[in-house]
Amino acid sequence: MTKVFGSSGASRIYLAGPENGSELFRWVDDQLVQAWRVAPGAASLLGAIYLGRIVKLEPSLNAAFVEIGLDRPGLLPLKKHGSVTEGETVVVQIKRDAREEKGVRLSMSLATTVDVTPLRQGRTAPCCLVPPPEAWQSLLQGLALQSIEEIVCARRVDADRIADWCRVQIPELAGCVRYEALRDWATSRAEALDAIAEALEDEVLLPGGGTLLVEPVRTLTAIDVNSAAATARSGIEQTALSVNLAAAREVPRQLALRNIGGIVVVDFIDLQNRNKRDQVIHTLRDAVGIDPAIEWVGNMSRLGLVEVLRKRTGVGLAEMWRDVIKPRGMDDRHAI
Repeated sequence: MTKVFGSSGASRIYLAGPENGSELFRWVDDQLVQAWRVAPGAASLLGAIYLGRIVKLEPSLNAAFVEIGLDRPGLLPLKKHGSVTEGETVVVQIKRDAREEKGVRLSMSLATTVDVTPLRQGRTAPCCLVPPPEAWQSLLQGLALQSIEEIVCARRVDADRIADWCRVQIPELAGCVRYEALRDWATSRAEALDAIAEALEDEVLLPGGGTLLVEPVRTLTAIDVNSAAATARSGIEQTALSVNLAAAREVPRQLALRNIGGIVVVDFIDLQNRNKRDQVIHTLRDAVGIDPAIEWVGNMSRLGLVEVLRKRTGVGLAEMWRDVIKPRGMDDRHAI
């Protein structure tokens, strides 16, 4: 697999703070790329640092279970951390939120600029040493500085605290933060909700008549590229290339917007010409710059399959917005 170094377009970030939670929208070239919603009490714990206590070693998993004060102990893989003992106190960071019947996943390798040593002095496990970053903090730290055009907040209090945080953490962005009432946003919240509703559909329409079919399964996400009605308007091979190129530009946006993590397999339309296959891969690798969570893009197989690896960054779009938006064409009984 090949690591990707695509460039991203100019990002406009909008932050709203309604009474029932906070909302964050990221637009690039007039397209919604990310839409985060955090309901009260439902914030992700990713990045939080805890002082925990090892309550059980599990040799079959080469892992330990660590009590950090949540409903269930977290899982700490040990292959990178050497030997530990039951009852030992450890400093760990949450690398994956709890899901289904599994607790959080932990690591003793800390990704933080905070000096944790003085924070643990006099503290008793389990306890939280560093709270998880807010969604806007994670977003700003993940994007290239030159790609952020403006950060617009619907509340003055948010604009003030984000500007204060930027002055300490990312001084170059402090001047990009401003307050603007929600009703005056250049790209309205209603437009964002329409784009989210579209992204909750399985099928994505591409320019020129092609489609993407997004099908998440337990172990990966499959994306099928289909020429659909486009074939009737042009030569088959040329149509396949144009649809594949449109798909290569759209796939990274869909992964970011839907917040799909893990392994993604894209099934492009078969191309006999190797140069055309290379053109599709180059387009895809350039387009992934829009999403800093995409870590790797593989080569195209002879069957037109390309693997993409995207870092898991919390829950998916449907779960974040299920209390606000339902898929089109469904009545209230089938709302997400």
